[in-house]
Amino acid sequence: MDPSILFEKVLVLNKYYQAVHITNLQKAICHLVKGTALVITEDWTTHDFTEWVKISEFHAENGAKQRFIRSPSLKILLFDVIYLPKNESLPQSEVIFTRQNLFLRDSFTCQYCGKLLNNPKDRTIDHVIPKSRGGKTVWSNVVLCCKKCNLKKGNRTPEEAGLKLMKQPKAPKWQALILEEFPKHKREKWKKFLKFAGLFEEDT
Repeated sequence: MDPSILFEKVLVLNKYYQAVHITNLQKAICHLVKGTALVITEDWTTHDFTEWVKISEFHAENGAKQRFIRSPSLKILLFDVIYLPKNESLPQSEVIFTRQNLFLRDSFTCQYCGKLLNNPKDRTIDHVIPKSRGGKTVWSNVVLCCKKCNLKKGNRTPEEAGLKLMKQPKAPKWQALILEEFPKHKREKWKKFLKFAGLFEEDT
């Protein structure tokens, strides 16, 4: 078994079926074994650890083309979402302002020229209204920028420098940000649960 499989992302729902957290498969299995979590499938059916083992055995015996976690004695079918029936924590409503979250919001793309900045050395942070002119370090005034555009803009506004923003910067929604971080197939499997709690919009 590929050890990296244990670090695949799993969405966590609270007792109200709201998405409140993202964990990895290894921690999710620990919750299942302890009885503090249930696997929840796309049809909203929940399963405790014993039930999920039986479902996994059924799929394995019938040659289903599914992914499994294997141990010397068990095969456990991979899952994408767990439900914590005693968890009353509420969804995170605001995204903390950090460099990494900014990069995620802006899709690792310069917001002036549209260049994809795969190399961390090419990434700079630009204040749309320069700090020296009263600009604040807030979501609505900060964008990811390549070094070339940052040098061109200098201590000016985009209009003064002959630059145009690709889109107006704003604070990202939590669900929009976390969905940017993971593969498309994972986002699709989570979408139903995020929509249920009003945490997903099609235009994100």
